[in-house]
Amino acid sequence: MTAIPTDNERIAQAIAEFPETFGLRGFPGKRFSLSQRSSYVSGGEVMLYTVTSEGLDFAKGTPAEIRAEVVR
Repeated sequence: MTAIPTDNERIAQAIAEFPETFGLRGFPGKRFSLSQRSSYVSGGEVMLYTVTSEGLDFAKGTPAEIRAEVVR
């Protein structure tokens, strides 16, 4: 029997698909990462929070929404 992943496991799996730090389109020169602590699951959808290099919550979105804005 396959175990159903917990919300925390789903969040961790989604975060693992991203680089540790990254840029976001529209914010040249700034670096961001993803916060496991601030991210959550709502209505079955993983919502990830980006955080600034200072550790402040910045914006949230689905993995697909964030992936579309990531620049290296």
